[in-house]
Amino acid sequence: MAQVVNLDALIPREDFLASAGMDAGAVGKSEASRTDLTKGEHFYLTLRKPDFQRETAAWAPEAVRDFINAFIDGDLIPSVICWQSPARLTFVIDGAHRLSAVIAWLLDDYGDGEESIKFYNNAIPEEQRRIADKTRTLVNKEIKPWKDYKAESQNPGSNPALTDRVRALAHSKIPLLWVNGQESSKAERAFLTINRSAVQIDPTELKLLNARFKPEAIASRAIVRNATGYKYWKEFSAAGQEETERVAKEIYKALYSPPLDPSVRTNELPIAGHGYGSQTLPLIFDFVNIANRLPVVDASKGRHIKTGDTAALDENATLTAMRNADSLAKRLTGTNSSSLGLLPAIYFYSQSGRHQPTSVLAMAALVMELDTTPRFIDFTKVRSSFEQFLIDNKPFINQLTVRHGSMAKGYRQQKDYLLFVLNLFISGKTSEEILAAMKEHESYRSLVKEPPILTKKSKGFSGELKNWAAISSAIEMALKCDLCEARLDNKSKQLGHIKDKKDGGLGSGDNSSWEHPFCNSTYKSYLQKQGMLSD
Repeated sequence: MAQVVNLDALIPREDFLASAGMDAGAVGKSEASRTDLTKGEHFYLTLRKPDFQRETAAWAPEAVRDFINAFIDGDLIPSVICWQSPARLTFVIDGAHRLSAVIAWLLDDYGDGEESIKFYNNAIPEEQRRIADKTRTLVNKEIKPWKDYKAESQNPGSNPALTDRVRALAHSKIPLLWVNGQESSKAERAFLTINRSAVQIDPTELKLLNARFKPEAIASRAIVRNATGYKYWKEFSAAGQEETERVAKEIYKALYSPPLDPSVRTNELPIAGHGYGSQTLPLIFDFVNIANRLPVVDASKGRHIKTGDTAALDENATLTAMRNADSLAKRLTGTNSSSLGLLPAIYFYSQSGRHQPTSVLAMAALVMELDTTPRFIDFTKVRSSFEQFLIDNKPFINQLTVRHGSMAKGYRQQKDYLLFVLNLFISGKTSEEILAAMKEHESYRSLVKEPPILTKKSKGFSGELKNWAAISSAIEMALKCDLCEARLDNKSKQLGHIKDKKDGGLGSGDNSSWEHPFCNSTYKSYLQKQGMLSD
């Protein structure tokens, strides 16, 4: 997973489209100095990002370090493009990463400092903190912190190693270009057509920008940052804002709890992998679309630049989108009575411990396709055999992803494969018969088993082998549901009564049974009605 530094808190957002007026579009200063970018200074106080602009979180730690270095040394820096609003606010159309990198150095805030803590309500993901600390270490080692430069400037000669750089910093500038014109839509078009800066617009981000007022986009923004950061839903009613944030936090917790360590070392794994990184937003956006039965479009195909949809926010539609995504998340995991309680190590991680985001979308799509109690009961009847087949043939998923692509490119093909196998189990086929049927199927005949490499010449264990061991133990050590005999996820298991309370069953150890929430509720009732469950 690409490591990116989150600098989104350092330049505030503001409503851009409401900023047009007779006094807009004036040309401002031609350069921004270190002083201009210091907190509390006049120019700094005018800086804004358009509310639709993508998150300032696309540069690697090394890129932040290199840009700060270039700024101090006076190297050639591409111009930052701005637009001035009637209120004399400086909207950054292109170049937020450049300005934010310098501000981060001055504030010592690489995503975990005072401004970031306030921006994210002290709910900063551990991965974000780790990358921030890595960035700080790189900068402090090779450039030195701003406080050292400040000390040298206040007492010249106290730190001879920095004397020349402090003098150079006095002349450091970031060039500014200004979009002329009173209409904010002109500046918006400038942003959407600029695709030549240090960081290109990510296809998914562009898709979100072009549909930024739509319910699925607002819902995705709320979920991906755990209802912290810029509140794209701030125009909702008080009750709507409260529900948006509450549901977003519930979904985030369901998908990203517990936090995923860089190396798999625990049996407890989150469904959606890392809660911070380049794949997080695309995964959540597509998940929300699947939950709402909306098209999932491969954003890398047919890219085009256009002015965003300016339709008004729809609070009710957004809340409906949030609730649908919440229902789907609860179907996959958790203790809600509808929860299948899928064990992540089986469904969402490769045998080497790598998280598989395509599998999250595939299972989400499969669950949406089942979507009736009878179909879920059919699934539960064969669940144990189905999951063992997935465990025994994990490489098939990897091969499908390589063939069709990841995420939006290949999740449908993976869902079709899962449904193909599931339906054969439901029809009474054995694992051996299913493998034979796959050999006769055009889409699956080329899939082959690839056992993990468990030996190597070096004496130490590789990271891949350690991850394999962790995933294997997560599967083998998992308890099994006493009703369907499939493996339980600790986040989703429930202690049920063997003999129901309504029938006089006691809350005693010899009357207890570990079960999936769906099994504890719907499937148990089904078995009782069929006379298949004895007291």
